[in-house]
Amino acid sequence: MSDAQVLAVAISLGISFLAVLIGVLLNNNRLNDVKEVVNAKVETRAAAKDVYELRVLIEKNHSELLLKLSDIENRFSKFENERRVVQ
Repeated sequence: MSDAQVLAVAISLGISFLAVLIGVLLNNNRLNDVKEVVNAKVETRAAAKDVYELRVLIEKNHSELLLKLSDIENRFSKFENERRVVQ
C-alpha cells in the first residue's frame, strides 16, 4: 500500500469513528429527554394515585363521622325526651 492509500483509509476510519461517536452522543441526549418525559409521567400518575387514596380516606372518615354524629344526636334526643317525661 502506498502512503496515499494508508492516509485515505486512516481518514475514512477517523471520519467514520467521529460520525458514530457524534451519533451515539446525540442519541444519548434524546434518550435522556425520553427518560425525563417518562419520569414526569410516572410522577404525575403517582401523584394522582396518592390524591385518589387520600380522597377515599377522607370519604371513609366523613362517613364514620356522620355515623357518630347521628349516634350523638339520637342519644341527645333520647335524653331530652326523658327530661320532658320527668318534668
